[in-house]
Amino acid sequence: MRRRFKGDPKWIIVRYPAKCGKSGCEVPITAGERAFYYPEDRSLYGARCGHGEEASRDFAAHRIDEDGY
Repeated sequence: MRRRFKGDPKWIIVRYPAKCGKSGCEVPITAGERAFYYPEDRSLYGARCGHGEEASRDFAAHRIDEDGY
């Protein structure tokens, strides 16, 4: 999916260790891993724990809904 706006989230390869932005998630995101990144609030959602896939699907659904208007 192509980004339309500067603030649209995207998949990135993490350069530094981080933690998943989902509350209660204890799975660390290590350097070199793939994560879903929201640039507006600088939050990361990990692919290993499954929260990145969930965030990506949620954003795609919201975008499809928005395109319908």
